[in-house]
Amino acid sequence: MRSPLSRTTALAAAGVLTLSLAACGGSDESAQAFCDSFTSVDDLTSDLQGIDPSDPDAAIATLEDLTAQVEAIEAPEEVADSYAVVTSAFRSFTDTVSAALADPENADPAALTEATGSFTSEEFSGAIAELDEFSAANCS
Repeated sequence: MRSPLSRTTALAAAGVLTLSLAACGGSDESAQAFCDSFTSVDDLTSDLQGIDPSDPDAAIATLEDLTAQVEAIEAPEEVADSYAVVTSAFRSFTDTVSAALADPENADPAALTEATGSFTSEEFSGAIAELDEFSAANCS
């Protein structure tokens, strides 16, 4: 049987890939810095696919590293609110999955479902659409 964390990490990777594919090159300095920031996050998506729930410390470290990188990116003012939705989803996901990995016997399945669902929510999808639109207009 496939681990629920495999599906969860795949959804997180899909969110990062969407961002990284949307943000390439740039026309002004702020947009360029924003677009260039996704290169390092994109590199971590392959690590997400390989998260092994049987090695909780490594899984937590990988999730925390990815989320810290996502949080460190400064979004241009025009898309700051949408980017805040993305960073919030990643933080919630990381905190919830990390807690479940650290104490699997007391993992909250509802919290895991909610954290995973944040990547498919209407709010997250809208934020991604706005970031895509910004990237199309401001990144070459």
